[in-house]
Order: sequence, then structure tokens, then C-alpha cells
Amino acid sequence: MATDEITQAYASKAAALADMLGAVVSPRDPDRGVIEPWAETVSGRILDIGAGTGRWSGHLAALGHAVEGLEPVDQFVEIARRTHPAVVFRHGSLADLVGSDERWSGILAWYSLIHLGPDELPAVLSTLREVLEEDGSLLVSFFSGIRLEAFRHPATTAYRWPMKDMTRAIELAGFEVTDQQWDPRGPHANITALAR
Repeated sequence: MATDEITQAYASKAAALADMLGAVVSPRDPDRGVIEPWAETVSGRILDIGAGTGRWSGHLAALGHAVEGLEPVDQFVEIARRTHPAVVFRHGSLADLVGSDERWSGILAWYSLIHLGPDELPAVLSTLREVLEEDGSLLVSFFSGIRLEAFRHPATTAYRWPMKDMTRAIELAGFEVTDQQWDPRGPHANITALAR
């Protein structure tokens, strides 16, 4: 699915999705147990791609990390900037990273690649590798399952990726996978990888 189609789908449902996501991270959010320890391993700037309402960018900044958000949906950028005024939120998409001279120590892709099918994901992962410093860290969360398949998501079509297929795609983009987590009883999965 084209990036502009994804952006339009989110923009058309922005208010409802913002209410569902919230703009701050709950103290009880279980994802803190993954994202916070990962951020502690990053020695420099973190880019939160598909930052949405800015909840994770704002949370990591409050913990003392140098973080910026990248988000293509106007309404989300407005919410993020209003809620987390000390954090820089760039209005832009993954396509804006292509050919960029900027380099990051860490990239957080928390459910921000879920709408990319097998024809689109490899190029995006390669772009993320290009903008990461050598040995920079990538944290990707996604929906996993026993087969690669599309499914209905509240915004637009998303994909479930078998862990082995996502791991392979990340490795082919120039990363070394250092950790992977998936409980087959549920769809939520994440992978940590280093740019090599």
C-alpha cells in the first residue's frame, strides 16, 4: 500500500485513533518493559518514526533521551506538539528519509511498518539502515503469525509477518538481529537489530 494512501487512511480517522492511542504513556503500559530498556542501550539521538500522537517520543524525552518524532498525519503532529512541546516533531514520512544525510543512533518503529506488504517493506528497511549510524539500534514492533497475511486494521490494511520472515527481511537490509520476542498465543512481536 502506498505511503500516501496510508497517511490518508489515518488522517480520515485521526480523531478516533488519537482517542484510542492516547497522547501519553500509561504507567501500566506493558510496552514500557520493551521500549525503555532498549532506549537505555542507545547512546545518541533516537528517531521515532510514525510517532503518531507523540506518546513514545514524549515519554522517552521525559526519561532524558534525545528523541525526535517523524509523523505524516497533520492531526497527529498537532496533538504531539501540543502535548509534548519540548520534543521536536517533524511533519514528514518515511519517504523523506531517502537520501538523507542525517544519522541516528536509534530508530524506534513501534507498529509503524505494519501497513507495508512484502513489496514495500524491504526498501523501507534499507532506508532505515542508511540513516542509522554504524552499530545503531533498530527496534521494530509488528503483528506476527504463522503465515504472511493481510488483515483489517482500524486504520487500513495491515500485515501479519511470521517471525522468521520479518527477521530475514531485517537481516537482508543490513542488520544483525540481536533479540526477538513473540508469544504465539498473541499477535504482538518485536525485534531488536544493530546496523552492521
